[in-house]
Amino acid sequence: MDDVNLLVVAMAEACRRVIQEWEAYDPGLPSALQQKHLLWMCNEIEEHADVGPVTRLHRWIGFVQGAMLANRMLDLDKLRALFDETKCAHEEARENREDLLDHLDPTNSFQLDIGGQG
Repeated sequence: MDDVNLLVVAMAEACRRVIQEWEAYDPGLPSALQQKHLLWMCNEIEEHADVGPVTRLHRWIGFVQGAMLANRMLDLDKLRALFDETKCAHEEARENREDLLDHLDPTNSFQLDIGGQG
């Protein structure tokens, strides 16, 4: 498993800890945003991190992040702090982490750079 995948797994583990401790789920939110489903997603990220495409891992951790915000487990600043802690703990993936944070940058156009073409 490469460094980027290891970092996504570490992020899923950090999310799981917060999700397991959260008890104030909004019953009006869809079942995909409830604790059982979010924990399942974290488990799937960990289980398939070495075989699944990295883009899927990024989408899934992004969904989990969004669900955490929707459930008001953490605000954006606390969510960023959680992932900053995770990144610091996995320093070896630092040079590959930029694409994990693109969704937090409002100026990012999300254009793919395929074969050096923007």
